[in-house]
Amino acid sequence: MKKFLLVIGVIILVISAYFIMSFDSDKLDPDNPSGKTVYYTTINNDKVELNGDNRYEYKLSCYDEKGKEKSLDFTTGKELKAGAYVKLFHATFRGVTHWEEVKQSDLPERVQKIYKNNK
Repeated sequence: MKKFLLVIGVIILVISAYFIMSFDSDKLDPDNPSGKTVYYTTINNDKVELNGDNRYEYKLSCYDEKGKEKSLDFTTGKELKAGAYVKLFHATFRGVTHWEEVKQSDLPERVQKIYKNNK
């Protein structure tokens, strides 16, 4: 029985060591796109609300680089410029972790076509 428990303990130790060594801490950095899905949107200030924490809460339709649409919620400390294009970094469990304003020419081609057709 002791040998069995020792073998199980060693297996658990090896598996734990593997996960610790393979863990990429960059995935926790909000500004790092590693491990996050990047979405693009244009700011519509008609769809912004000031929440109880004095942050601006946006609920916008966003597109990934393939043009797939997804509705995302995110907050900012300031009201963003209407009509600005924004790149959003979205993590599965944390939601939008970072945003940055981009030029229309920096948008993926499929996303540019979507916004040209919507005008």
